[in-house]
Amino acid sequence: MSRGDRWLLVLALGLAAVGLVMVYSSSAILGITRYQDPNHFFGRQLIRVALGVVVMLACARVKLRWIERLAPWLLAGAVALLGALEVAGHVSHGAARWLRMGFLSLQPTDLARLATVVFLAWWFKRWPPAERGFLRGLLPPLAIGGAVSGLILLQPNLSSAGLLAATCLLVSFLAGSRLRHLAMPVAAAAVVVTVALATHPYMMGRLRAFIGSWQGGTADARGSGWQLDQSLIAIGSGGWLGRGLGNGLQKYLFLPEAHTDFIFSILGEEMGFLGATALLMLFALLLWRGMRAAARASDPFAYLLAGGLTLQIGLYALANLGVATGLMPTTGLPLPFVSYGGSALLANMAAAGVLYQVSVTHDASEARTRRPWRETA
Repeated sequence: MSRGDRWLLVLALGLAAVGLVMVYSSSAILGITRYQDPNHFFGRQLIRVALGVVVMLACARVKLRWIERLAPWLLAGAVALLGALEVAGHVSHGAARWLRMGFLSLQPTDLARLATVVFLAWWFKRWPPAERGFLRGLLPPLAIGGAVSGLILLQPNLSSAGLLAATCLLVSFLAGSRLRHLAMPVAAAAVVVTVALATHPYMMGRLRAFIGSWQGGTADARGSGWQLDQSLIAIGSGGWLGRGLGNGLQKYLFLPEAHTDFIFSILGEEMGFLGATALLMLFALLLWRGMRAAARASDPFAYLLAGGLTLQIGLYALANLGVATGLMPTTGLPLPFVSYGGSALLANMAAAGVLYQVSVTHDASEARTRRPWRETA
């Protein structure tokens, strides 16, 4: 790891370390109540972080040319796993999002969102949309990305499907697509979201609770807005410095999913405004270094790959933070690197490793450019 932007690795490890601490703090009470073990969730997350470090370091050493060659096959494998969910998916909370393989559980959505970004970077390098137009350059890859989003929506998982569709549009924009061409897929996505909300009452209930919290000053605290109400109580009670690490009250079974979707609320309660700001700064630095690696990449595939992965992490973080603070309707999206979970953590650690490899490739090309000048001098 002598070349490249090591901050990409350090920041990912720092966020994962914060996640370990907060997972233990937010899940100890739930572990005692449900499993009679305060370390139940922490022990599992520790193993996942260790595995994530291995995955990140492995991806940091994989050459980009190999990732590029495997791009169509990675997407095909991800689509096959998403299809398997419809047949053998494990149902939890009314959604089939997990594949059980012995003692392991895999969420194919996390693999699919990475594979889709890799595929789009592979496609747009060969067929730039600015040169081939809408029908030949933009429509085919967006149709494939839309099909993957559709498979995710069938689970049902509207939030992940929507973020994947947004990622596809952003990668298309980075590839040089015209805004008027992107307007048509945006309109189609809006129609799909409307139909999904109309056919899934619990999604519509969350949206109504969100709208009610803004229009009528109530979040339906006794019904679908319970999580949002408790989340805002947690964040608001933290003040400037927080109650102190481990001293939060909302994790005493008041706030559901405190160690997953709403882990930021517990962090805000225990670490206060300053602790929450520090976490946001870590995310901002990671996103900056990721876009910096993308901007310095000389190869179109590396540029689009780094840009897409960075924007995807940013979208997930923005969505989770928006939900926790009441700026977006409640969804089931984890906070990247921080929330309890296996598949999402491994996917994000792999993305950090790939971003490092992009920066390594850039630095290596710069070194080759400088070497002849030095020899001449």
